[in-house]
Amino acid sequence: MTKPQVIRRRLTQALLSGLVFGLFPVLMSKQAVASDFPNKPVTLVVPFAAGGGLDVTARIIAERLKDELGQPVLILNRPGAGSSVGARVVAAAPADGHTLFFTSGSAFAFANLLVPNLELKLQDFAPVAAVASNPAVIVASTKVPVKSLAELASFANPADINFCSTGSGGLNHLQLEMFRSVVKTKTGKNYNVTHVPYNGLAPALVGIRDSSVQACMLPYTVLVKNLNGKELRVLAVQSKARLPWLPDVPTTGQLGYPEMDVNDSFVNIAAPKGTPEQVIVKLENALSKTMQDANVRKKLDEMEVQALFMGSKETHKWLEDEVRKFSTIIREAGLSTK
Repeated sequence: MTKPQVIRRRLTQALLSGLVFGLFPVLMSKQAVASDFPNKPVTLVVPFAAGGGLDVTARIIAERLKDELGQPVLILNRPGAGSSVGARVVAAAPADGHTLFFTSGSAFAFANLLVPNLELKLQDFAPVAAVASNPAVIVASTKVPVKSLAELASFANPADINFCSTGSGGLNHLQLEMFRSVVKTKTGKNYNVTHVPYNGLAPALVGIRDSSVQACMLPYTVLVKNLNGKELRVLAVQSKARLPWLPDVPTTGQLGYPEMDVNDSFVNIAAPKGTPEQVIVKLENALSKTMQDANVRKKLDEMEVQALFMGSKETHKWLEDEVRKFSTIIREAGLSTK
């Protein structure tokens, strides 16, 4: 071997050694984070106001989850901008598993298409699990002559129907846009109902009661106290199965709209991207045990919330499917800011 070859070989070995030793502290740091997790309170960031259905669900789960993690589990409410305020808080947090996003639905995963200057994407999060189901129902005011989903879809003058949602660009608005598209495909005609966005559920219910709006797509759990048959008529459930609390109300698929059955909205939990896999596994296992707890399931059942458990990989796939589905709807409806 010539002298230049020897020199090059030694330089290569030195460089490789430097890379290995340079990476060693990073690898050890991540391992330390994982083995020591959790070493302080864990915070669940809820992107809606305190006292709402999602907030109460989070508190029920947090009370049991603390026993599995051996650390307090705190609730931090950060409402606003279609859940993107809370999403920003989590995305900017250290990727150590101590700050988690607790949300209903998938809006945070495609909100970047709807909120100007928001660059957050699904890739900025590490899905951990899904813990409950919160399907939407399609309701009509009892003050209009609409007693079925078919009658709502074939109403003589759709422009006379004001269709509410809990916010422009929100999940219920996008479900309405999907319904418009499905009805148009089936009938060949534009479904020109008027969309009336409200800033939350409470004003939407007021709109139904004073006849400002005639129909809505809203989460079932937030309508529990209002489904008395006097003001609201439940036409369909956007789910693959009927709700145990509404056994006489068919699913959208059973009524000839299977495309709407994919709108099951899961309560899901995510960590910031880069969170060590060992931490995700610890959280996943702790949540699995929490959701098997009979007392947790009983409390959620009393709220008429469907407890379930989906692991990290299954939850991630569901979110990816949601992004594909709603990205198409957002662009077709001309709602995208990009």
